[in-house]
Amino acid sequence: MSRFVSIIIFFLLAACVQQTEKKPVDLKSEEQAIRSLSMKWLELDKAHDVAGQAALYADDGVTIRENEEPAVGPTAIQNLIIRFYEQNPKVIPNWGTDRVEIAVSGDLAVEYGSWSGTDFGPTGTEEDHGKYITVYRKVNGIWKVASDISLSTKPEDISK
Repeated sequence: MSRFVSIIIFFLLAACVQQTEKKPVDLKSEEQAIRSLSMKWLELDKAHDVAGQAALYADDGVTIRENEEPAVGPTAIQNLIIRFYEQNPKVIPNWGTDRVEIAVSGDLAVEYGSWSGTDFGPTGTEEDHGKYITVYRKVNGIWKVASDISLSTKPEDISK
């Protein structure tokens, strides 16, 4: 009888271990998800969809731009984007992902990329380009922007 009980206990423990083991993260699939999300974001930016862009951020998400205080949370980020479009009404953004790193846990990702834009400024005649780093984290199974920083790499015109 004790042998029978031991076998039952063994199978119960094995079942419990199998239930608590996590499936391996498909890093390629997660990388593709980040790349797709970045392209969705670009389309929202091209459409000047302020609410859509702000919704991509986590509740405590942060964006950092040159000559601006960091904006924290979707409402502050939305206000920052509105001000940007007011100052650059004709802007045409573009960017591309250079590389994506996914944490082995599958709940954190970092995107590195390059951006460019035309029609900056109130008259829409300036151009700019630079680099960005975006950190994503999964919130309830959905990738959200945790932090985004974008800086111009265009040499500063000191003659002005």
